[in-house]
Amino acid sequence: MIVFAAKVSVKKVVAGVLAVGVVAAGVALLAPGAAETVNTGAVQAEIDLDSKLRDNEQRVALLESYGWKVDPEPRSEREVQIPKTFDDTYQAYNAIQLEQGLDLVPYQGKRATLYTYELTEYPTGEEGVTANLLIRRSRLIAADISSADADGFVHGITAYPENSTAGQADPVQPAEPEPQSAP
Repeated sequence: MIVFAAKVSVKKVVAGVLAVGVVAAGVALLAPGAAETVNTGAVQAEIDLDSKLRDNEQRVALLESYGWKVDPEPRSEREVQIPKTFDDTYQAYNAIQLEQGLDLVPYQGKRATLYTYELTEYPTGEEGVTANLLIRRSRLIAADISSADADGFVHGITAYPENSTAGQADPVQPAEPEPQSAP
């Protein structure tokens, strides 16, 4: 066994306390700057499809980050059961999810919450278009933009159809301009 002995004077104790105080003050001064850096990163992570969506504000921010203008309050919020096996409809829906980096297969047979938001405007001018976010344990597992019209459509939230016609998720080349008649 090795024993170390040291003579401690009052000056050494005061110097040690002052050193600890200076270190604590330095940490306190630097901590708010570090917290701001972390918060800035968190805000940017909110708009990523892989981010946690814990509240309505984060869900709306996600949709807006992809260019969708929505009513900030969800039109509906309900619990849904994802089927254990997918039929053709779910296979097609999951294909849309796979295109945007999401996958419903790991969640087969699980429950999730479906949030539906009314779009305030859609690029084609269509009315009644909604954004749907399917969330399980604060994690986005599926998302789509859809129209319930008879000739409606469904596409992912990452596909912003500028200048498109209803039912088409990808941008369409502009048509040849029609001849203008003189006024």
